[in-house]
Amino acid sequence: MQISTSDVIATLSLLVSIGAVIFAKSSSQKTNQIAQENLNLQHGIVELEISQSIENAKTKINDISMTMAPFVSKEKLNKISEEESELLGLYRKSLNAATQTLINYYDSACSKYADGKVDKVRFKKTYKVEIRQLVESDDLKEYFDPLTSSYKPVLNVYSEWEHLE
Repeated sequence: MQISTSDVIATLSLLVSIGAVIFAKSSSQKTNQIAQENLNLQHGIVELEISQSIENAKTKINDISMTMAPFVSKEKLNKISEEESELLGLYRKSLNAATQTLINYYDSACSKYADGKVDKVRFKKTYKVEIRQLVESDDLKEYFDPLTSSYKPVLNVYSEWEHLE
């Protein structure tokens, strides 16, 4: 049996092709792994931004509440001056604005959850209780009326997690 030059070239071409396929598959797997790591990093950055925004808004609400406390006490005792009453009104407006800012951050976070821009399992573990408390809060009912609320992403996530129909 004689092996011709064309048979040798064909065999070598086959071996080179097999090697190229193996190399391409390995490169593709490595590329996919790197892409997944980048996606996880991106999710982490988005989640950190969400967390910082929410915590900053909570801090603002706490600061305003602490400032208001003496005036609210005076108001309850009916010992508040007209000037203090006006100041308390301004603090209440500021508190309302800070509360809406906090809800806006939750709304944005829930939009990112719905769009798959955060790790859904970790997001649910982190925010399930907070979102339930937010939506079920008697003080915030006006913001979460299912018919009139502009915070649909929060309500959608709440419904998904609480299995409401």
